[in-house]
Amino acid sequence: MKGSKLIRKLVALALEEDLAFGDITASLTVPEAHHSRAVIIARQRLVLCGSEVVGMILQEGHWSIECSFKASDGDVLEDGATIAELRGLTRDLLAAERTILNFLQRMSGVATFTREYCQVEPSLMILDTRKTIPGWRMLDKYAVRVGGGKNHRLCLGDMILVKNNHIDAHPNGMRGALAHIAENKPLYMPWEVEVRDLKELAVALEFRPNIIMLDNFSDDGIREAVSIMKAQGEAPMIEVSGGVTRGRLRAIREAGADAVSVGALTTQAPNVDISMRIVAEAHG
Repeated sequence: MKGSKLIRKLVALALEEDLAFGDITASLTVPEAHHSRAVIIARQRLVLCGSEVVGMILQEGHWSIECSFKASDGDVLEDGATIAELRGLTRDLLAAERTILNFLQRMSGVATFTREYCQVEPSLMILDTRKTIPGWRMLDKYAVRVGGGKNHRLCLGDMILVKNNHIDAHPNGMRGALAHIAENKPLYMPWEVEVRDLKELAVALEFRPNIIMLDNFSDDGIREAVSIMKAQGEAPMIEVSGGVTRGRLRAIREAGADAVSVGALTTQAPNVDISMRIVAEAHG
């Protein structure tokens, strides 16, 4: 998994958060050498995501827990399906339980929510944004990919994206900002310009960016903008942003857009319901 060093830091923080003072309840109720089997179960229909992180959690916790996944990331599981089985010291299983579930529930939630968007209009590219939980960006964006979406830029240095604030802050306005970028940007780096209306679109097209982002355009506005771009010959990739709901996806695609960027993939995705059940192993 990309960014594994950052993810391991996040896992370590999660375990420190939960186990800073140990597990007082388990230490008082479970004998030290007691072993159990645990089963992780889907409690709703979901797209599984996060299996590799579970391995990182077990490694970071230094537990001797055997874990066997019964499904892979990207698999659609029905309510009641077994996700994984674990065996080990009961105290260790109890200590790992909440951290494992927190990661699986969040990541599978984003993947499941993204899949719902992608299935509406498969020919329309569904992009995420940088609206991610601080520290969770690698995982949020991985979950979007597992759900069938595509990643927009990971960080501010990935690509040039000229947004409203860049234009409004530039002393020479939009044309001045874009002229400076066109002259000075790295040749290998793609660039994108966000436009708020057809006047800004006309200025942006003078500089031939790779991508035009139509921000908060109506469906009719998208159609008109696409017509203008195609009339000029080879059009840039056309992205739509701004409160895009699943109900608009078909109309946006029919208007001629290539992609939509959807902050909701990572800001509004609900955690899915996953549980862990522990059963004591028979002894003697």
